[in-house]
Amino acid sequence: MAENHPMLPCLLDPSFGIPTDVTFQIMGLEDLDNQNGQEKEVMLGEVHGHKIILGLFSPVFKRAFFGPAKESKDVIPVRQTTLEAFRLLVDYIYSKDIDWKYLTILEIYDVVNLAEKYEIQKLMEKLKTQVKSFPVEMEDVMEVANTANQFKQFPEVSSALMIRCAEVIKESLKTSEKLLQFATDQSGTGNEEHILKLMTMIKLPNSTCENCRQVDCLNGKLITRSDQFYVGCKMSISKDSVTYWPSYGTGVNGQKLYTVKDLPQNPGNNTQCTVQITDSDNENGPQLAMHVLYHNNYTFCYKCE
Repeated sequence: MAENHPMLPCLLDPSFGIPTDVTFQIMGLEDLDNQNGQEKEVMLGEVHGHKIILGLFSPVFKRAFFGPAKESKDVIPVRQTTLEAFRLLVDYIYSKDIDWKYLTILEIYDVVNLAEKYEIQKLMEKLKTQVKSFPVEMEDVMEVANTANQFKQFPEVSSALMIRCAEVIKESLKTSEKLLQFATDQSGTGNEEHILKLMTMIKLPNSTCENCRQVDCLNGKLITRSDQFYVGCKMSISKDSVTYWPSYGTGVNGQKLYTVKDLPQNPGNNTQCTVQITDSDNENGPQLAMHVLYHNNYTFCYKCE
């Protein structure tokens, strides 16, 4: 909504009693059958409004309806947009509820184009905010980045969308090794320019795994030294140690997770550390002391993913 004006949506309801005084005819092109690809212009639909309301929110509408060279017609054709986008523009001006999250990225850019054309900065800010949280899946991230580049004439929104793509890549590929492999995979796909931009936007505080703290992630690898433990480290019971503690290895719904709560007090493999056991059945499980090495088997392995 443009502003919180509860009476504005009522103006578009004919039963409210205040008629509209301008009609926009949204024009588009339609292919002619068997005419060598020729097209004809057709009317896609009409959108109605009040000149004074539109002029209050848009400097372009204000000049068009109330300026020195004001429009004398009450029916105005509008081209190079979609009926849905123009309706959203008018709905925004009239403070109607709009569920932006159901729009595709191309539909958002259709409205961005109108927000710029009619100089409605608050709508542009709204759309910029929307793309910052646009739901992007990893398998679609390069396609979305390509769309952002195609519409780089709208730098505010396209920059925000590229940042969103960079966030998705960073969240999905947490190590430098995976990022490098993903970037390498884009070679020869036509996405080289886009991936270069995205890589420069991704800033990792460090290139190590957040859990094992190694550049090459040690997920599933045995923890063989007491100095490899730290408070908050996530682990699972090693395959060999499950033989001795089968109930500690798995819960009802899968493998249990062990989180270090207290570091070993003395160096050496036969010392103990305090861990908390959690699984999908119990997020706040019991704490207990367990040996780093037991019956010549290392107890824990890293659980990084």
